[in-house]
Amino acid sequence: MYLIPKNIKTKREIFKGFGIFECIAVAIALGIGYLLTLFVPSYKLKVIFFCVPPLLTFLLLLPLPNGSTALTIFRKFLRFKKNQRCYKVK
Repeated sequence: MYLIPKNIKTKREIFKGFGIFECIAVAIALGIGYLLTLFVPSYKLKVIFFCVPPLLTFLLLLPLPNGSTALTIFRKFLRFKKNQRCYKVK
């Protein structure tokens, strides 16, 4: 296994740390937000339902300074909680 230096990019990035996969995920969330607005008659709720899914997706996929995202940290947390052993104290 070869180590990749930090100055070499391994994925195509549109913005710094934000690649094609992330842009597609935000676009899908925008479409879901639009579909949610079709079922709500109130204008304020339409704005909220249209803005929340893309914003939440963007924040979950935004890269942190250590290189990971909030979504990967949340996945690792859920995996840890699932696989954690419970020991009884005698």
